Amino acid sequence: MKRLSLLPLLLAPMMAMAQQDSLATDSATVKKNHAIYVSAGSGGLKVGVENTDTTRKKDETDTLRLMTKRKEIRVITTMRTDMDTAERFEQRLKDLRQERRNQFTHWAGLELGVNTFIAPDGRIGDGPESGPLQLNNGRSRFFAINFMEQKVEFGSHHAGLFTGLGVEFTNYLFSENNTLMANGDSTWAVPMETPVLDKNKLRQIGLRLPLMLEFNSKRAKLPANAGELAKNPGWYFSRKNNFHLAAGVVGSWYFDTMYKQKYRLDGDRVKQRSKDGYNLLPYRLAARAQIGFGSLNLFAEYGLTPLFEEGAAPELIPLNIGLTLVGF
Repeated sequence: MKRLSLLPLLLAPMMAMAQQDSLATDSATVKKNHAIYVSAGSGGLKVGVENTDTTRKKDETDTLRLMTKRKEIRVITTMRTDMDTAERFEQRLKDLRQERRNQFTHWAGLELGVNTFIAPDGRIGDGPESGPLQLNNGRSRFFAINFMEQKVEFGSHHAGLFTGLGVEFTNYLFSENNTLMANGDSTWAVPMETPVLDKNKLRQIGLRLPLMLEFNSKRAKLPANAGELAKNPGWYFSRKNNFHLAAGVVGSWYFDTMYKQKYRLDGDRVKQRSKDGYNLLPYRLAARAQIGFGSLNLFAEYGLTPLFEEGAAPELIPLNIGLTLVGF
């Protein structure tokens, strides 16, 4: 109680001085979004300035000016961070490790190649033992969009096991003028004299999932401490001059099959489509190998399961060869 009773006496000289200074100018010029507060307690009198602007960015500074008749008082403030240097370094190191893992995993991207099969007699895409399918190998295309990847590293980025997801489109373009037919347990081709087919194609669309062991040759060092990172804050990794090799398997599940023909009849262009399954196996397991340098990646997939269901047609083994056009 005694301390509180003395408060007016202590404040009186200060108020008088403030009034004298205000004769020439304002007693204080306070920047927008700031508040001045005065408090008194057992510790004495406290005068403070509080910034009420919640939109200011973390790394921005702020200056408050208090103007009196004879003095200008400047208060420079910065946002306080609750993370110390060690915590910031650990978080940055975690981000860099993830960035390096993504940079040296070669699955995500757009793939383009040729799509064919190996017949029982060893011929690729045609021959007397290829049954109903006589392919135009140059125009039978394979296309894939691999949109997700995840990798487990074995100590560093040099070796690891990755998986992912993708969508593949397999196209078998036939070279003969015939029509593909199927019943419950067989698939065959019927030769035609007319019309002459401009396009005669069988297509499958499916989801694909890899499981592959990968090796990378390039050294990609992480910063050893906060000081080393501070010297090079833009630390990054590049695939340039990296030799990479991977081998494993890819599983595919086909959810769409379409047989398509195009031809002209009496001058009109005709398109025919059929969604029959044609006794194609709805899944596939393939051995895959890929090799590359830098951003270039070549791959080959050899089917471990046949193209058709057992007994429906000759045992044809799918084969895809191509390259990655764009790596994500």
